[in-house]
Amino acid sequence: MSRFGVFLCRCDGNISNTVNIDRLEKHFSQTCVVETDQHLCSLQGQQKIKNSIRKHDLQGVVVAACSPNNHGKTFRKCLSDTGLNPYLLELANVREQCSWVTKDQKSATRKARDLVNASIQRLQHAEPLSEFLVGVTNAALVIGGGIAGITAALSLAENGIKTYLVERQPSIGGNTVRIGKVFSPHKMVEECAMCSLSPLMNDVYEHPNITLLTNAEVTSVIGTAGRFSVDIKIKPRSVNERCTSCGECATVCPIEVADWWNANTRNRKAIYKPFPQAVPDRYVIDIENCVKCGKCSKACKSKAIELEAEPSLQKVKVGAIVLATGHEEFDPSLRPELGYARLDNVITQLELARIIGVNGPTNGELLRPSDGAKPSKIIMIQCVGSRDEKPNGLHYCSSVCCMVALKHANYISDYSPGTQISVLYTDIRTPGIYENYYRHVQDKGVRFIRGRASEVKQKAGKLYVSVEDTLRSKCVELDADLVVLSTGMLPSKGTVELAQKLGIELSEELFVKEKHPKLEGASTSIKGIYVCGTAQGPKDITYSVLQADAASLEALSLIGQGSLSIEPLSAFVKDSCNGCGICVRHCRNNAIKIVDRAATIDPMLCTGGGACIHACPTGALDLHNSTEAQLEASIRGMLAGKVNGEIRNIAFLDSKIGYAAADNIGASKLQYPSSVRIISVPSVLRLAPRHIDLAFKLGADGVFIGQGFEAESCGENFESVESKLNNLSASVAQLGIDPARLKIYRVYIPHFVGLHKRLMQFDKGIRQNDEPSDELALRSET
Repeated sequence: MSRFGVFLCRCDGNISNTVNIDRLEKHFSQTCVVETDQHLCSLQGQQKIKNSIRKHDLQGVVVAACSPNNHGKTFRKCLSDTGLNPYLLELANVREQCSWVTKDQKSATRKARDLVNASIQRLQHAEPLSEFLVGVTNAALVIGGGIAGITAALSLAENGIKTYLVERQPSIGGNTVRIGKVFSPHKMVEECAMCSLSPLMNDVYEHPNITLLTNAEVTSVIGTAGRFSVDIKIKPRSVNERCTSCGECATVCPIEVADWWNANTRNRKAIYKPFPQAVPDRYVIDIENCVKCGKCSKACKSKAIELEAEPSLQKVKVGAIVLATGHEEFDPSLRPELGYARLDNVITQLELARIIGVNGPTNGELLRPSDGAKPSKIIMIQCVGSRDEKPNGLHYCSSVCCMVALKHANYISDYSPGTQISVLYTDIRTPGIYENYYRHVQDKGVRFIRGRASEVKQKAGKLYVSVEDTLRSKCVELDADLVVLSTGMLPSKGTVELAQKLGIELSEELFVKEKHPKLEGASTSIKGIYVCGTAQGPKDITYSVLQADAASLEALSLIGQGSLSIEPLSAFVKDSCNGCGICVRHCRNNAIKIVDRAATIDPMLCTGGGACIHACPTGALDLHNSTEAQLEASIRGMLAGKVNGEIRNIAFLDSKIGYAAADNIGASKLQYPSSVRIISVPSVLRLAPRHIDLAFKLGADGVFIGQGFEAESCGENFESVESKLNNLSASVAQLGIDPARLKIYRVYIPHFVGLHKRLMQFDKGIRQNDEPSDELALRSET
């Protein structure tokens, strides 16, 4: 009997309802110490593992439970507490990859057996590793200058942390500066948003611990938690600090473009101040629309205009990053039946907010866009784009739209008495004490009709809205002078772009996915990077501020440690290195250097993707925790129990993106064939033709390779990785393997359904290939 322990988790039926745990216990008890528990992740379950390690003097542990992304650190700590090296642990994912995706108990049990067997085989080649401590940079980066980013930056700065606040727009403030009014359910009245926000903006500008970088965006982030190196591109404002905000330059500027701050309800000049309370308090030139006529420069008495200013690049080093990149508004023109952009008097709630704002295009007067007349009948249409199953629709509730409609209805009732307001709703959602505000608005005489509008049309200058009143079971046509669309929230382009650069996991809706929705609501899938505000999902100002405080607290706890443990997952050099330097040319992270005619690897720069390993002509390089022996053992273990006629497909998925997408498939309970056996690799660059060849020799019917390209692997971009994958495919074909049995797929975490579909199609294709080629059959027998 080996001195390995196998611990099988029943997971309160999540696993044991499908997988026959008793049969697995009987099978593996012949060679290992085996114990079972309802919840291995609980204190009692962890104690059982510790007691067994001490009692049997175990040399390695296999835990068959949920995904290592859930409790991998928990079980490693169990080993550490007993004195056993934490890297002598293997985790068999028998929940997300087995019980949740396979209904048949026999198939699920057989697959679970193979997953555990592969872990045992791999454990035989595991090596004790030691984490190493690195200093943490005492600085933080906040990306996004809306209310959430401002809150996080001030919280960090007040605690003595040097903070860089980066904002794409020329001024901080975000969407909050455009909404005009905010409300409190306690007071039942609307208040000026800028009265609350403007002091905070000024605090940011004046705080000694905050460096404010507007008109800027993050272009590159490398490094790990505690030691991030960030490149920030700063677009020229073309107006320097001598600007006194007199406005003479804008007066003479001949170019007019739509004004974002006013929700495009009026125009601004190509040289402009974003809004009266803008921070920094100076003008900026829109270089995309400026024709460089020079009139502004001649009009400027302060000589502040710099028409030939160039972009600059600033490099900063930080210990933690907070994402507060905000949201965008659903484009209502995607619902042409509602008339937006086709009928003059159909507007959005944001445009209405600007119209009734005291500093808006009509100085606060409620006037129709078409003719400047005062509307007497207003219809508000809810859920435009939200809770929408149509193409381009948002399947989720955008959380704040109902409250925004109530706010504007209440305000108009007070300041334009006599205006008839009707709200067409799917369901009014006013959680908690906001229900009081809903009743308050009803008492004002605002009419609520349950039903979705099907069409908005215009007859003789009048708008008509068709809707099915579902409470009265009748279709009605309502006339209106003004129609207001309550549009949904969707992730900003900056959120998606930045998440792809950082390799952060996104939700299916493309918001930044929190690490754990209940326990770690401000953490992302990358340690040291946190999220807050509407970058994480639709929410109001109150919850955005609360989450910003939570994100800053998480960042503070990391930075405040002073030092951080780094996992030893880098490449390493064996004795056979001859110092040829080929590996240096293949490492784009500059982690390898030749010293005394031998390669040396900096573990802080190495990302552990494995691209260098196959470049070495002498085989002198290997990868900690994913050695050649461990990878081959995983393949052998997965295929060891195959019987004649059984289909087995090996799926190599990169550990960051592909594996997480597979976890999402399991969490969504999407079924796929039990023939699929997943092996995690740091990156598909770790794979060589010999690994594919080995899988087929051992009887694999097909090999599926899934790599996520949201994050660069080994410093290589998508095109480079794709080229290497194509080379891998060509090399495999030269080995005489049927190309139809090898599939390479690009994986996105949010679109895990796509990975599920491809796995299903791949298995179906393998099964339809009735007779393998003679060459393949011969290799399988060998």
